[in-house]
Amino acid sequence: CHSTPLHVACRCGASFEIVTALLKAWPGASKERSYRLGWTPLHLACRNKAPFEVTSLLLKSWLRYKENQTKSAIMSFLWDDFVFTGDVKILFLHLFALCNNDADNPSPNEIMEYFIHIE
Repeated sequence: CHSTPLHVACRCGASFEIVTALLKAWPGASKERSYRLGWTPLHLACRNKAPFEVTSLLLKSWLRYKENQTKSAIMSFLWDDFVFTGDVKILFLHLFALCNNDADNPSPNEIMEYFIHIE
């Protein structure tokens, strides 16, 4: 797939309202990969440091698809040029912790509690 309007919006730092409207018009766009790098809109939003509201909306939409619920799909966000900050960093640290059995990770209860209280 070539870049979708959602790819362009995420690359250009579109607002939450615009991303919401694009997802409403084409929900499946969140899983589409761009032709050039194979990135989803969520990858572009992370790379471009989108606000938490945009990132969490895209993540929620992206995770609706079974192929994105794998360890390899989730861990694809551990790229050197993805610098997560603030709430987005916490969100992804908890998500990555679900994929790893490292003793330094938050407990499953802490992770569950975090995700329950996002909205």
